[in-house]
Amino acid sequence: MAHIQKVALAGATGALGPHMLKALLDLQFDVTVLVRQGSTSKLPDSIKTIVVDYNNVPSLVAALKGQDAVISTLAASAVPLQINLVDAAIEANVKRFIPSEYGCDMRNERARNLPFFAQKNVVRAYLEEKSQSTSLTYSYIYNVVFLDYGVSNGLLIDLKNKKLDLMDDGNRLSTVTPLSHVARATVAVLKHPEETKNRPVLVHGAQLSQRKLLELSQRVVGSEGWQITEVSSEKGEEEAWRNFKAAPQDVMGWILGFLRRAVYGEGYGGDLSQDNDNELLGLKVLTDDEILEIIKFASS
Repeated sequence: MAHIQKVALAGATGALGPHMLKALLDLQFDVTVLVRQGSTSKLPDSIKTIVVDYNNVPSLVAALKGQDAVISTLAASAVPLQINLVDAAIEANVKRFIPSEYGCDMRNERARNLPFFAQKNVVRAYLEEKSQSTSLTYSYIYNVVFLDYGVSNGLLIDLKNKKLDLMDDGNRLSTVTPLSHVARATVAVLKHPEETKNRPVLVHGAQLSQRKLLELSQRVVGSEGWQITEVSSEKGEEEAWRNFKAAPQDVMGWILGFLRRAVYGEGYGGDLSQDNDNELLGLKVLTDDEILEIIKFASS
């Protein structure tokens, strides 16, 4: 595959976007940020931007002309708009498309069939279909959990209120990966286009159980006053299914149960420690001290 140098980034704000932009610039890619029409987000004047309408394929084609690759970090609510991005990338002769996946291992059927991932499944199926009849290739990035984002926002552990829902026995090991790791891995894919062509790319930050996360967190915020609640991931999934069937539009009523099951459930593929692409991508596994620093930063 020809060298990839010009990259269009869809979604440069939010949690992952700024890290992705930095990683691209650090490796001196020629970056163009696609800015949603009507967006109020501000980027430095030095960043090349193009305003696009994600509902208008010709608008996207014009923005993608001359680009070698598209990286999408669009939010979950905007995932379906990637179909238009794929169509535009094909028409603009883009070489590589990296959709907004960045989560659980979708090779695992149990995880893949959870409702939270339904829209991403549609995008992947469309990409794979189009890759068979066009020159567009793809890569999927799977990293299971954003470590720093999950700690900072109380999704993995609530440092501020010293609360933790301990899934099952709390000893299940799962992959946790910082946002910066995910970004560097994604950009490294563009440096290895043949090795990463038309396949999932697996990124492993560290192998961590909830009990180990609790231990490290207590070193930072103290061990007194914690509220630990034991929760069954299986029962959580069952409740999530009930809520989903009763009110699918009420995302907050079912999303957490499904996500916890995908990350901590036995047989859901939440641990990538023995099956990853770290060596190819030039990534090292985090040490406990590095995890501790992430927790300290999140608690400050």
